[in-house]
Parts: sequence; structure tokens; C-alpha cells
Amino acid sequence: MLMRIIFFLFLPVFLFAQETFSVDPFFNRQLTLYERDSLNKRINYLNTIVNNDSLNMTAYFERGCTYILLGMHHKAYYDFSKVIRHDSTNAVAFYNRAISRAKYTYNYDACFDLFKAKKLGLQQAEWLYLQKCGYYKTKIESEIK
Repeated sequence: MLMRIIFFLFLPVFLFAQETFSVDPFFNRQLTLYERDSLNKRINYLNTIVNNDSLNMTAYFERGCTYILLGMHHKAYYDFSKVIRHDSTNAVAFYNRAISRAKYTYNYDACFDLFKAKKLGLQQAEWLYLQKCGYYKTKIESEIK
């Protein structure tokens, strides 16, 4: 009974705190407030471009790169996926999506994206693929053949 009273007493405080609390500052904690503010302004600018022209893949790509700098890899993943759906030969988008996936520990998927970027000729992807994807290499390469 006492627990119910305490719960209902603090429920509005908890709900209010959920609405106003932002986790963005915790993604890339090495950024200064000025850098974070500058990157967030860039995100807002790119959001405007994307809202006005949903086929502007350069804006999606740039926004994905900015999300990576902020440490918001879950959002970067979606932007790079959009670019890849539009242009499946964009090696840098595959590479960046692999980086974002690796932050989620989607290791197989990240390695698969690195393999695709490597196949498209991106040298950095080849180096990272060889360094980090030994466990998945045989499976990925057998699926492609």
C-alpha cells in the first residue's frame, strides 16, 4: 500500500523527467559544448534540406557523417542505408554503415558491409575487413560466390 502511494506520488515527476531529459550529450562525451552545438546546428540544417528534397542523397550522407561525429550511430545507420538503397555502388556509404553497425555489435552485418565496400574498391574497407573480420570472412565470401 505504501509503495503504491509513493509510486503515484512520484509518477508525475518521473514522467516529466522523461520528457525533458536528453541522452544526446552521452553519445560522444569527448565533444565540447561548442562542438556539440555546431554539429547539432548542422543536423538541423541537413534536416531542412532532407525535408525539402527527400531524394537529396548528399544531405542524407552528410547527416549520417555528422551523426557519427556526435556518436549517434543508430541514426547514422538509417541515413547510410537510405543512400545505399538509392545507390548500391557507394563504397563510402557501405564503409560508414559498417562503422555504425559495429558500434551496435552487429559484427556479421558490419563485416558484410566492409566486404561490399572492399569489393567496390575502397582500400580502407579492405584493410579493416582483413584486420577485424577474420571470424566471418569464410561465411561472407562463400555467400557472395
